[in-house]
Amino acid sequence: MVPLRPHFAATLIVAAAILSGCKTPMATLQVRRPPTLELPSVKVLAFADFESATKGDDAIARYVRDQFIAGINREGAIQAMTLAEANERSAASGLKIEAILRGRVWADFVHIQGLREPVVTSDVVWETTDKGVKFIAEAHDKVETQTYEVVKAFVSIQLNLVQVSGVESKTIAALSGGRGFRQRIGGGSSSSYDLWTGRAEAAAAKGERNKDALLRLSADRAIREFVKAISPHQETITAVIAKGGDGSAASMIRSGQYDQAIQRLEPGLKSATKDRAPDLYNLGLAYEATGDTALLEAAVHFYRKALEFDPENEDYAAGLGRVERLMRGKAKLAEGIR
Repeated sequence: MVPLRPHFAATLIVAAAILSGCKTPMATLQVRRPPTLELPSVKVLAFADFESATKGDDAIARYVRDQFIAGINREGAIQAMTLAEANERSAASGLKIEAILRGRVWADFVHIQGLREPVVTSDVVWETTDKGVKFIAEAHDKVETQTYEVVKAFVSIQLNLVQVSGVESKTIAALSGGRGFRQRIGGGSSSSYDLWTGRAEAAAAKGERNKDALLRLSADRAIREFVKAISPHQETITAVIAKGGDGSAASMIRSGQYDQAIQRLEPGLKSATKDRAPDLYNLGLAYEATGDTALLEAAVHFYRKALEFDPENEDYAAGLGRVERLMRGKAKLAEGIR
């Protein structure tokens, strides 16, 4: 039996709605996820000045550092501040700096105007027979040109996380990653592509041509991934709370009482039978929702036990798949952000 732990800052907001054509109640869970990287616990993180690797882009390097600090502090698990502020607080109140983050930023911006491409249009004459069949009687092709612009913005970030212990320090993570997009403006249909994933997407900033605005947009995307890598963070998921089992435990999960649900369910599931499959699933869900890295394996275990009794249950499979994807993602990020 798992002892009751201090409650994690995860809350469960029940969406008490019934999906169309589906009688299974769904819930929107706002859960705290662990960092995607396996790192020593850090409570105070100081940010050194980020270096610009491209001439004239000091402003975007400062922006990346400042937004990174703001993103870490929004999650609330780590105190983040500039190294200068940390040193001042250390001298004034004895604040202990546990780690220092150093960064280097590359920025690339291209705006090409006046591009031209041929466009073929046709004037078509249609004729209708007495049988109502239409066919092309004549076509006059015309070749015209249209002009368009291409805007490309990309920000790449390299980070070095150094753990500080007394006079000694050691690097505990070296990360690199970035985000950016290529956008076509005008000349017929516009298009936008994520330069990191290569996928087409909705226009990131439709019609925007300003260098600073577009580089900041690219930086914001990258920063969100880095925050997830090094800090516990909030994430919203939609999941089923299984019916047919212990109703009190299900209510505890609905109200965000994950630890109490674990304490109620686990003792009676050591030799569970098929009729307890809903409780096994809900126990896995409670473990997942706590946000404790050490308990993800327990979530996987109970999701699998539920599936063993009910292998065709898509909800149980979805829970198992969700946690296994999370664990695989953590393993991949051990070498840096993808």
